[in-house]
Amino acid sequence: MQAPIELAGHRPAVIHGTPGVNLKRAILLEYRRVHDASPAAPYLHARDGLAARLGVAYEALAAHVKELEQGRFLHWKAQDLYKLSPRGLRVTADPTELEREFPEE
Repeated sequence: MQAPIELAGHRPAVIHGTPGVNLKRAILLEYRRVHDASPAAPYLHARDGLAARLGVAYEALAAHVKELEQGRFLHWKAQDLYKLSPRGLRVTADPTELEREFPEE
């Protein structure tokens, strides 16, 4: 598993059975890491890449990814392939706004 990229003001989205983790927040932060590492091609496959990075089965992530897409935090490109939307970029760039939208549980 690739080491997480640190974002200023954000803790890494490491789940691995940790209680109280806001899954939507972890998903957005992982997409932010992908965007920051490769702004020209900021896409991450939810079924394979995201599940592996977070250590969570895709079945547990699917509904959350869909809600984030419907809430306009993620943009859909192809089957299970997403990137952050402009709204998702704004929220993940500001720790205060991220906490307001997706508080740590």
